[in-house]
Amino acid sequence: MELRWLESFVIVAEELHFARAADRLHLAPSALSAQVRALESHLGVRLIDRGRRTRPALTSAGRLFLEEARLTLAQAARAEAVGRRAGRGELGHALIAYVASAAFSGVLTDALTRCAAPGTELTVQVRELETPAQLEALACGDIDVGFLRWRPEYPPEVTATCLLTEEVVLALPATAPLAAYEAIPVAKLRDENFVAPHFDEEYGCRDQILEVADRGGFSPRCAPPVRDFIAALTLVGGGLAVALVPASLRRVQIPGVAYRPLADVALTTRLVGAYRKGETSPAVRGVIRRLREAAATATV
Repeated sequence: MELRWLESFVIVAEELHFARAADRLHLAPSALSAQVRALESHLGVRLIDRGRRTRPALTSAGRLFLEEARLTLAQAARAEAVGRRAGRGELGHALIAYVASAAFSGVLTDALTRCAAPGTELTVQVRELETPAQLEALACGDIDVGFLRWRPEYPPEVTATCLLTEEVVLALPATAPLAAYEAIPVAKLRDENFVAPHFDEEYGCRDQILEVADRGGFSPRCAPPVRDFIAALTLVGGGLAVALVPASLRRVQIPGVAYRPLADVALTTRLVGAYRKGETSPAVRGVIRRLREAAATATV
C-alpha cells in the first residue's frame, strides 16, 4: 500500500468530487481514479460509491478507513520531519566531556546554549574528564566531543579544532607584595613557589614555567603538581604558591587570589574541541558546528 494512494483517497473523501480532487493533487482525473481503485483492490473492499448521476459517497468501510488513513499520513509526515531534522543535526544525542578550566572560557556554555536553542531537540550530556581519558574515550566512542587544552599530538582517529587562544596570566596571593604591581616583571618571581596542573591534565604548563624562569634568569621552584587549575588556585589563595593560568580563569573568584598579566613575556594557551575524524552522526556534527559558532564569538 502506497502513501500516494492514501493521500488520493483522503482528498477524494474530502471533496466527494473526482475532478476537484484531481485539481488539488495536480493529477488527471483518470490517474486519480486509478489510484483509488488500486487502493480498493489492495484492501479488497470498496471505499467510494461512484454513481453516474450522483456525487461520489463514502461507503461504511470508507468512512472507517478515512480516519486511519489520515492518522497514517500524519504519522508519515512526522516521520519525514524527524528524519530531515535529524539529518540537519537538530535531533539526537551527544556526550560532551571537558577539562575543568574549559568551563570558564565561555565557549562550552555558549555551545550548550546553542544546542538548546528553540527548534533544536538535541539531548546533550556533559561530564568532566581529564585530557588523556577524553582522548581515549573519543577513540573508542564513549564520548562524542571533548573540550581540552592543546596537545602536541592526538590519536590517529581524532582531530582537534582550536576554539580559543587566550593570554596566560599570573595568579598570586592577593596579600602578596607583588599584587601591588599592575603587571608582574618575571624577574620578581625568583623566590616564588610555582604550582601547575599535572602534565597529563594541562599540557605545556611546566614548559611555560621554565620559559618564565629563563626570561627572569632563575631556576624555578615547583610545588608538587595538582589535579587541575582549580586545585592550583586553592593553593594560591592559601598563600602557598603562584600559578600561570589561562586568562579566562579570572572569572573564578577564589578568596585570596589576585590575577595580574606578566610584564615582559607573552604566553598563550589554546582551548581545542576534539572529535572523531569522519564523524557520521548528524547530531554530533550538529554539536561540532555549534561549538565552532561559539568559538567564532568567544571573548575572554
